[in-house]
Amino acid sequence: MNAVAEKTEKLSNIEWLGQQLRAKTANYEAGIPSTGETPINWEDRCGAIASLPNKETKAYASILVWGDLRDNTQQYKDLTDYIAEYLWRMVQDELDKQRETFNMVTFCQHVARMELFYSLRPHLREYHTLKGRLVFSGINYIEPNTYSKRYAWLGNAVELLLKELQNEIETYVGNYRSKLKKAS
Repeated sequence: MNAVAEKTEKLSNIEWLGQQLRAKTANYEAGIPSTGETPINWEDRCGAIASLPNKETKAYASILVWGDLRDNTQQYKDLTDYIAEYLWRMVQDELDKQRETFNMVTFCQHVARMELFYSLRPHLREYHTLKGRLVFSGINYIEPNTYSKRYAWLGNAVELLLKELQNEIETYVGNYRSKLKKAS
């Protein structure tokens, strides 16, 4: 096995997925393996994203691969909507126990946007206070103390959900890579 193939084998599935899909310097040399098989190209990697089972995993994979963290893309919106819907299902049980003075659907959307933003940029979390994160995300109708006592668990739920999505992406892309190896 040559050095390039060994390096490719050691990559995580998400790193492998983004290997030829990110901006880079053009390389005009033909990358034909010494065995004569056809090399895996960017179309194969796009096929791995297309093979993901649902819209939210495709969106999250696209965000992770291309690193496009802008909140005005369709992928970002799809993922935020999915997280907000997930949070809404979780807090509906809590609504029966207590009465809120704000729109819980909007609140779930704001929490989803905040947690996604800071999970994609973990280095910023330490520089922003809880109050700053809440106001930045549009949650200026709850005191930070109230949020940390009653709703901080939603942030943990989003973190677990994103980890599950990432594991799902790793699994599906790993299966796709295995099929590509068998086909060549």
